[in-house]
Amino acid sequence: MKNQHILTVILMLLLPACVLTAESYRKWEFVNPADLKVTITPDKPEIVAGSIATFTITVRNRTNHTVKIHYPTGQQWDLATYHGNTQIYRWSQGYTWADAPHTIPLKAGEARSEQLTWLTVDRNNLPLPHGVYTAHGMVMIAPRHLVSNDCKIRLLPPEVKPTKIIETRLNQHFDIELPRYSGKHEIDWKIDYAYNDNRISVFSVNRSADKTVITFLPKRVGHVEFDLYAYHETQDATKSIERRSFRIEVK
Repeated sequence: MKNQHILTVILMLLLPACVLTAESYRKWEFVNPADLKVTITPDKPEIVAGSIATFTITVRNRTNHTVKIHYPTGQQWDLATYHGNTQIYRWSQGYTWADAPHTIPLKAGEARSEQLTWLTVDRNNLPLPHGVYTAHGMVMIAPRHLVSNDCKIRLLPPEVKPTKIIETRLNQHFDIELPRYSGKHEIDWKIDYAYNDNRISVFSVNRSADKTVITFLPKRVGHVEFDLYAYHETQDATKSIERRSFRIEVK
């Protein structure tokens, strides 16, 4: 019991010194992450796969005083993109950065921005599969970099049609006619709803010599937005050849 009392007294004496040391170390070596806000935005939310995506990364001082940002090397920014949980691109990969420590002051409310790009091709220089990808930006300060919010960007097939608006009435069937062939290859059309809320449903799909006709049934009043993607029958769902967008107004 006596030994426990002595140990408690020793810990109480050491604790203030440890706290002061930690606070002093943080004061000189660290930037409080809460003082800075890092954001990333794509120039365009959708681009054709194989083209260049541009992102703007911004670091902003959220405080009412100047914050000094210290960089250990010549690298100030970085960008990473993901398909699902797999990182597929890192902007800084392959670069060598000079050992050039430097500090940049950010005044209260001030922001710094940089644009970084991503060429959306694979290792064989072919367009990446279409779909939604995630990106985040980084500010490469010492001793650890700060990471932005995640942003989404969609890679599109090579041909994209403008949105077509169709007005219809409740319980009144309507048709959308689509080509059945692309060159000599038969194509399949798949629907991707952006917003539906069970307002319409596919009633039937019929094929003629050169057309595919999709018949829809409106079941609730409101608007619906969806895309139709065209595929060669031998290709998977990540390699569409065309997208057609529709907005349906059910009255």
